[in-house]
Amino acid sequence: MKDIKIITEHWGKINPLKIEEYINFGGYGALEKFVLKMNPEKAIEEIQKSGLCGRGGAGFPTGDKLEMVAKNTSETKYFICNLEESEPGTYKDRLIVDNNPHILLEGIIISALSIGAKKAFIYINGNYEKQKEILEKALAQSREKKYWGENILGSAFRLEIEIYSGAGAYICGEETALINSVEGNRGEPKLRPPFPTEVGLFGSPTVVDNAETIANIPWIILNGGKKYSAIGSKNSPGTKIFLLNGAVEKPGTYEAPTGITVKKLIDEYAGGIKKGKEFWFAQIGGACGKLLLEKELKVKMEFGKECECPLGSGSILVVDKSVNIHDLLISWTDFFRRESCGKCVPCREGTFRLWEIAKRFRDGKISDRDKKAIEDILWTLDNTTFCPLGKFAGTAFRDAIAKNILTF
Repeated sequence: MKDIKIITEHWGKINPLKIEEYINFGGYGALEKFVLKMNPEKAIEEIQKSGLCGRGGAGFPTGDKLEMVAKNTSETKYFICNLEESEPGTYKDRLIVDNNPHILLEGIIISALSIGAKKAFIYINGNYEKQKEILEKALAQSREKKYWGENILGSAFRLEIEIYSGAGAYICGEETALINSVEGNRGEPKLRPPFPTEVGLFGSPTVVDNAETIANIPWIILNGGKKYSAIGSKNSPGTKIFLLNGAVEKPGTYEAPTGITVKKLIDEYAGGIKKGKEFWFAQIGGACGKLLLEKELKVKMEFGKECECPLGSGSILVVDKSVNIHDLLISWTDFFRRESCGKCVPCREGTFRLWEIAKRFRDGKISDRDKKAIEDILWTLDNTTFCPLGKFAGTAFRDAIAKNILTF
């Protein structure tokens, strides 16, 4: 299972700027199969069989989302690839573009056509200037080959694709805030329901999927949903791109089956703890992720409401005991304070107050009032904020206290 590669299979083997090299490895074969031998309903059925779920962190079933919009009778529909990733320690989608942009484009085209969309957007982090240039070149090459545009591969299918650069705001990774941004509005979340699959971009049914999720689609169409569902965890099948950083011997990017344990990722993939370092804890899924102590490292990395530790974006930061926990706290809280859109008071004020308290922790000026305030702020963030950004802003702070990583 360790050697299974779906997204990273051709990384380093092809020139990402030459479409011919991707085609030589079977690239766009899934699109040809979709156009010439399948229909949208069959494609969505295979994706549902696969069990593929969102790789951005939420883990919603991809096939179900596609089906919701495909069954909608609206004449206008949109598909959006979410390539915004602004969370610290998360850069998997950027690497997909760097190493194989055409696997992403192929997935976008199949997904958009399967729901009946005639316009697709790639919403890219505004700081990803290099990746935008790579995508622009890839789009030009694939259009020349008739893989998108009018009469795709000689069929009646047509699709336009546009790259939209965001401003690098973390909140725009949330799908309704992303839609607001594309519409030219302030990047802040909308009240749901209605969901984007009902009322999305410009009021039309819209599917928003993460780039890594989309990059799995060509493999599923070529090999079948049943074969994909046999890989990894039964709850959330397939592989996942994991980013291991911190106190490990071989920090880097690894594709592994879902359901793998954190311990196995650290020991077998990343070469174990760096020599001379003593393990303290691991943060799973970015700045908003949970903290795991050594005794908890056998937890499985998978998606779903029943999973013990949500794997989020798949980033894993291994922290050793030489690290100053106060510096980490300030880094986490400063990020969420800065990235709060300000729409709701609990997030806008709560993240700012956590940051202030973290600074007083560092300076040794923590008071009894602060200790009581932390409980109130964390409860308020978890239970009253408008969107998930606020809800997860205090996760690491909460775990640090609960697990005695941070002591008063």
